[in-house]
Amino acid sequence: MTRFFRIAMTVLGSCIVFSCQEPKPASAYDVWGIDVSRHQQHIDWKTVCQSDKPHFVFLKATEGTLIQDPLYRKHRQELECHGILWGAYHFFGHRTSGKEQARHFIRTAALEKGNLIPVLDVEPHKFFEDPEKMVREVKAFCTEIKREYGVWPIIYSSSHFYRSYLQREFPEKSFHIWIADYSGIPQIDWQFWQHTDSHRLTGVTSAVDRNVFSGKASELQNFILR
Repeated sequence: MTRFFRIAMTVLGSCIVFSCQEPKPASAYDVWGIDVSRHQQHIDWKTVCQSDKPHFVFLKATEGTLIQDPLYRKHRQELECHGILWGAYHFFGHRTSGKEQARHFIRTAALEKGNLIPVLDVEPHKFFEDPEKMVREVKAFCTEIKREYGVWPIIYSSSHFYRSYLQREFPEKSFHIWIADYSGIPQIDWQFWQHTDSHRLTGVTSAVDRNVFSGKASELQNFILR
């Protein structure tokens, strides 16, 4: 194999893996949003909209099989009043059934047509012990979400955790990926990128996670429940 051919194949392989997406900093993306939970207790959505209205917001709805975010309903009502596109996410629990977690999310989130598609947040924490079991239960969660809504959920994770445990069974070509990476540009074919957890917005008393979307505002419509 000639040196030129080896170089050409390397470049081609890189394009296949990363969909020829040119690495760009978060500041290069126009479409952005935030995600919030009970940790952002005081949000004046009217002020947020007047100052710097996000294109989208993801709200934490549930965790495991029992926990509900106490501010979920309040936030969703206010977002609807102010015309902000929003969706909901579930924080994956490593000790319980993925199917039961999905049913808990479905009941609590009560998503409707016009909302963003569901998100499954998968992270390591003190109860994460068995990667194979985790993957099996994440699959069960996703299958139940697909059965209910007709779409796979967006998979949220850090770059390292996604590559280490999820990428093989939940590849970018089959799932929408939301990557958390604060140290650099993710080397993963993502649709959403959480690039900081210390963003400041007028109307929010605490720092928030800021996310960018890989496409145009019109393409965000492809992530809405129909």
